Amino acid sequence: MGGAAIVSILFLVFALYQKSQADIATERAVSLQVAAQKSEAIAKTARDEAQRDRDAALKAKEAEEQQRLQADAAKLLAQQNEVLAKKNAAEAKRQGEIANRNAEEANRNAIEAKKQEASAIKSAADAQRQRYLAIAKSMAVKSKELTNPEQEALIAQQAYKFNTQYEGYIYDNDIYNGLYAALKNNDDPLTKSLEAHAQGAARTLVTRQSTNQIFSGGSDGKIIRWSEQNNQWKSEIIITSTDYQYYSIAISPDGNWLAAAGLFPSNELNNYVELYNLNDLKAAPKKIKGYTYAIENVSFTPDSKGFYARDNSGKSIKYSDLTTSKEVIKAPIKINAIDVSIDGNKIAGAGENGSLYIWDVMTNFSVTEIKDLGKHLTSVTIAPEGRRIVVGDNTGLVKIYDNQTGFVIRTLPGHESSIEEIQFNHAGTFMATASKDKTVRLWNMSRLKEQPIKLSDHRDWVWSVAFTPDDEQLLASVHSSTETVKGVEHTIHAWPTKIPSMANILCGDVKRNMNKDEWETYVGDDLPYEQTCADLPANNN
Repeated sequence: MGGAAIVSILFLVFALYQKSQADIATERAVSLQVAAQKSEAIAKTARDEAQRDRDAALKAKEAEEQQRLQADAAKLLAQQNEVLAKKNAAEAKRQGEIANRNAEEANRNAIEAKKQEASAIKSAADAQRQRYLAIAKSMAVKSKELTNPEQEALIAQQAYKFNTQYEGYIYDNDIYNGLYAALKNNDDPLTKSLEAHAQGAARTLVTRQSTNQIFSGGSDGKIIRWSEQNNQWKSEIIITSTDYQYYSIAISPDGNWLAAAGLFPSNELNNYVELYNLNDLKAAPKKIKGYTYAIENVSFTPDSKGFYARDNSGKSIKYSDLTTSKEVIKAPIKINAIDVSIDGNKIAGAGENGSLYIWDVMTNFSVTEIKDLGKHLTSVTIAPEGRRIVVGDNTGLVKIYDNQTGFVIRTLPGHESSIEEIQFNHAGTFMATASKDKTVRLWNMSRLKEQPIKLSDHRDWVWSVAFTPDDEQLLASVHSSTETVKGVEHTIHAWPTKIPSMANILCGDVKRNMNKDEWETYVGDDLPYEQTCADLPANNN
């Protein structure tokens, strides 16, 4: 084999090697192709998975965005809802407040409506009350004009019933005078004047509570003792003097002595006070001398061991120890009246110059002057409690002075002439003022703003007043007796003082109730009929 063969063999070997390498390469290539195909498949799968992941991520992102958008929308909606909720809450609160205000207003309106209703009911009731009270006063006035005593009593009694039922002032002047006139025309003992001192004026009256007696003295020279028997006052002349005029009498607190003073016309410059022993009236009186001209306003001391008296027509005040007399006060001005306090510690004097003088007995009669209480003071009295002092003047004006505060606490007009005397009842609840204007006025001390009861059915001026021991009557000594169609009005006039007592009497004086015509005439045809006297049958047919 030559070289060519070798070369050919080499080429063949090389070719084979190359072929082998090629085959290996081909197998490798096929293997790589297969691997590549697998890798591509895997890659494709990965790509597909990645795509799916991308798609899922995109979807997730889109979903997230959608959720974000939804969250933003929800947040915005929540914010809007919150704003709306707040707005609605504010509106609800406002509406609630409006509702509350409306409810409160409605409640206030309801309350006001109830008040208005109550006020309307009260006004209607008050209007009805005022109407009945006006009718009562009108009936009381009309009753005094009637000539039939039974009819007069019925009308006056019904006037009193209306006034009481509708809470009128119990001591109304018209109601009182209607009852009084009816009682008087039915001859009730409470209204009967006391027959005494026919030959001259009764000038002075005093009462003695312990024995339920009254004493009167007059310018006719008589002193009379009055005792109550069967609801009437029976007289007993205990002293008769032909040369003495009695202007003032007083009973000692222990009831043993009666002091009588006045005027001794036959010898005015040598006047005296008579002192009688009430336990032995047959004994001659003790004459206590040392007085000049008229003696008035005799007042015993609380221990009954002495008395004071206004002497020399008001120019001197003297004290007597029941045996002698001495001047204890030389008046700086004419004193027209004096009064001694219940405890005996003070003496009050009514000055002609308009001043009230108060002397302190405990400090040797040191004096306090209260000026300008009137033009000319004519009367004075100290109230039972000792604090108030009441004065009257020549014009008829009455003033109440408070001795603790130093002020006039009440001025009481009404009288038209000089005030002659002022007296409290024993209870201190009423005060009587007697005047030369021919009237007596009865004042309720707890209701001084009310008009007083005016007593004026006598025809002469009044000197003195006194309450009976039980305060049921007021007595007045009148200047003279008067002839009337019913007889003589004697010089001691009597008036009942307690309206309830007066009213309870009249139904016992009548035999029937008002009939329908009388009711419609004196009460009214639109007001319901009622029985005036409950114990008598109705009479409204």
